[in-house]
Amino acid sequence: MTMPEAAAAGAARDVPGWYGKLSSLGDFAQRRLPVPWMQACDTWLSSAMQGSRVALGERWLEVYLTAPVLRFAWAPGVVDSMWWFGLLMPSCDSVGRYFPLLIAHPRMKPPEDRIALDHLELWYEHLADAAVLTLQDSQGSVDALEAALRDAPPWPTPGRGPMLATQHDAQAQHLRLVHGSPLSHWLHGVAAQVLASGLHGRTLWWRTTEAGTEDSVDIIQGLPDGVRFADLLAGRVGGP
Repeated sequence: MTMPEAAAAGAARDVPGWYGKLSSLGDFAQRRLPVPWMQACDTWLSSAMQGSRVALGERWLEVYLTAPVLRFAWAPGVVDSMWWFGLLMPSCDSVGRYFPLLIAHPRMKPPEDRIALDHLELWYEHLADAAVLTLQDSQGSVDALEAALRDAPPWPTPGRGPMLATQHDAQAQHLRLVHGSPLSHWLHGVAAQVLASGLHGRTLWWRTTEAGTEDSVDIIQGLPDGVRFADLLAGRVGGP
């Protein structure tokens, strides 16, 4: 089974997977994520964590322990041919070795219509609560995390978009619209398609403020290096 096929099989269960460190365990643990995906993330995070230590110096531990829960969306071309949605939370194991917890879910395409995107926000909120729970329940965090993830809201069901099909060549593009689609609907559909196609190989990162709103989104080519990872941990907008 190829990596995308394995990811899609996991997605069919609609229970997000996870990987990293939990305070109740003495080493790495994981559930429902393809081995190649975890290997790619481990290589990236090992480098990013070391780079962030260099970038932050003596401030690293304070920044790491107070860092926000980071929500992400990785476009195709970052790790594999799938979209990956989830979050990263600074964590450590039971003997004090620091490494993040990642919760992730693969999909073939991102939600595009407003209702699906609003539902996706609820999904992210549930995952963030589940992740934070592992810091508060050091005795049974694996069982608690698994139970919380099983209770996550179902993945957003795509609505009936304004565009049924496209035909295009190097000079023009033709969109066939749902009968009666208002201008606002099909312009939104065009914008969503253009944005998604332009994100190939990029990752999106954002956090939620205490007021419950997103204050910025970082769009990065590939996965963030040590310096940009340090900026994400510190909550700095836009990097250096």
